[in-house]
Amino acid sequence: MSLSLVVTENTTIRIDICPNKRTKRLRLVSGMNGVQAMVPLNYNAKELESFVASKRDWILKTSQYYGKLKERCRWLEPYTIYFLGGRYRFHVVKDRQPSTMISDALKLITFHVTDMRRYKQHMREWYKQQTSRIIADRLPVLASRFNVNYNKVSIKNQKSRWASCSKKGNLHFNLLLSAAPPNVIDYVMIHELMHLIEFDHSHQFWQLVKEADPDYKKHREWLANYSLVIRVA
Repeated sequence: MSLSLVVTENTTIRIDICPNKRTKRLRLVSGMNGVQAMVPLNYNAKELESFVASKRDWILKTSQYYGKLKERCRWLEPYTIYFLGGRYRFHVVKDRQPSTMISDALKLITFHVTDMRRYKQHMREWYKQQTSRIIADRLPVLASRFNVNYNKVSIKNQKSRWASCSKKGNLHFNLLLSAAPPNVIDYVMIHELMHLIEFDHSHQFWQLVKEADPDYKKHREWLANYSLVIRVA
């Protein structure tokens, strides 16, 4: 579902409508993949159209910003990946035993694989190991700091989310999360931990996030800016 917003005589911006049972109020999200309207399941179409129209200038400004950023990303060197917020070239070599070597001095990650045809699988496994290690180290510390209890933790190859939280208290994290800077990874964990207190994205939820991470908006912006380029090549 979507609606179109005419912003200039020659420019129409598509707004993707994303109903969600956890959403309590209308809000807009802009990023590399366009503009999305996050709406409750029982949203009013006319109310949404009026809300979108009232945000016309913001929609145009952010769409132009992310459009230029997306255009620049197309020209990135193909053999690059991110790790802990740093940009690295990567190299794949065939070897008898799989292993991974990181050179911070050269900004190079070398993947030793037994089967060159399956190198992407090796890279995904490496990311999963790094993310699992970071989550295992930091999540208990953050949960203790904010006096929050969680249930099971899993690391998954999620397509469109950095993390998610279930009503049973299970936390799921994207295996590529270790590509982000440590403070951004902390934000993602804090975000999910706060959902164990306030399950939806209400004003109260964002207030909890702000108290736990005063720079959360900068961290969200980093994720939005780099979501297109953080990938297994």
